[in-house]
Amino acid sequence: RRAVRYTFAGKEVDVMAYRLMAADYDLTLTGSDRKVSAHTRETIRAVYAAGKFVTLASGRLGGSAEVARELFPGDVPLILGNGGLVQGCATGETLSETMMDEPTALTMLRWCRRRASAAIVYGRSGIYTDRVNAASEMYAQRSSSTPLPLPSPEEVAHEGIYKILLLGLPLTVRRAAKKLHSAPPQPVDCFASSPEALEIVPTGVNKAAGLARVAAILGIPREETIAIGDGENDISMIAMAGIGVAMGNGEDALKQRADLVAPSNELGGVADMLELVLQ
Repeated sequence: RRAVRYTFAGKEVDVMAYRLMAADYDLTLTGSDRKVSAHTRETIRAVYAAGKFVTLASGRLGGSAEVARELFPGDVPLILGNGGLVQGCATGETLSETMMDEPTALTMLRWCRRRASAAIVYGRSGIYTDRVNAASEMYAQRSSSTPLPLPSPEEVAHEGIYKILLLGLPLTVRRAAKKLHSAPPQPVDCFASSPEALEIVPTGVNKAAGLARVAAILGIPREETIAIGDGENDISMIAMAGIGVAMGNGEDALKQRADLVAPSNELGGVADMLELVLQ
């Protein structure tokens, strides 16, 4: 493999033949308008034409496959639900999934009900909210996905839950995270995807595990992967990838763990990284 030396974001790096990039969606692939630019779309197509891959590594579930089919010209595995679901892009086939066990799901639904302004529940059969209010309506606006009213918790827990999104004021989110992290070993883990949102997932579910699964399916070594994101839920995958990249608009904790800091989402940071992959 040929080493390529380049300078990016003020840092000189030796690049090997990187073949897979996993990119977060919101505010990484997209601008503040929540759209992917024409330049980024063109660059993704050029990467595929060169025999390499770009995939989605998103906390989203509903609608993600449809978004990905518009972006990616191949049947690349997608990392969804923060790694809880790996799904074929073109076929929609479930390649791997991890869900909360039924007792844990019920416990966490009740736990969130006492603490959250609203809880968004990502179940096997759909996306639900435990109450319709300003918090859940703001989620619907930002995600372009309107959650359904939650039927009985027992019914949804029995069908299967990938994750629960606890929505609340920043202080509420910090306290909930501290409570979960300070308790004895739990069957769940958590991380903030924004100051007002806490992602609660089964232990062991994260984007790093999802990226490892996708790389294995494609037969690509970890050393030949790149991960790029902007939030706390991206830390695990940028730490395990061959090169971990934080967006310029990303959180400070992510930048501290990254190998590189790309330009912001508004300046086409993902496209810049993809153009380097094409060297």
